[in-house]
Amino acid sequence: MSDTEKKILEIGNEIFRGYGVDSLTATILSILNFEPEEISMEELAERTGYSLASISLKMKNIEVFWSIKRIQKPGSRKTYFYMEKDLLDAFLLQLKNGYEAELNIAKKRISPLIEEYRKEASSEEQRKKLHLFEDYHEQIIDFEKVIEYVYEKIDEIKSEKSKDRS
Repeated sequence: MSDTEKKILEIGNEIFRGYGVDSLTATILSILNFEPEEISMEELAERTGYSLASISLKMKNIEVFWSIKRIQKPGSRKTYFYMEKDLLDAFLLQLKNGYEAELNIAKKRISPLIEEYRKEASSEEQRKKLHLFEDYHEQIIDFEKVIEYVYEKIDEIKSEKSKDRS
């Protein structure tokens, strides 16, 4: 690996740590992000200096949220990983896997509970909690609007890119 490649991986590591992940996770994400092809779990272990068990555990925790594909090649018992390289697609997947789940749960389950709690809230402390629940519900609705707006903007950008390539 060249010095330039090492520097790029270090920058990637720094970027991913900015998301609040631990050092090993940031290193794995940086390696996967800058690898043009899929990479085996064994190679990830070798390049990070961590055990296969550590890599396997980390991958189970991060692959869904970070748009990483787990690949089994025919005739091989090795597990390979590939990270989505298109940042817009990766971001959309993170939104869908992370925030949409929270939004859907909150919208479906909190609203009826707020109505139920509204009937029970008789003390000052309960009314304060009710107000917090209501605020959270309103924020969920606002956040959903933001996500929809982001989806629209990303679609516009991708559409413009497609036209430019044509």
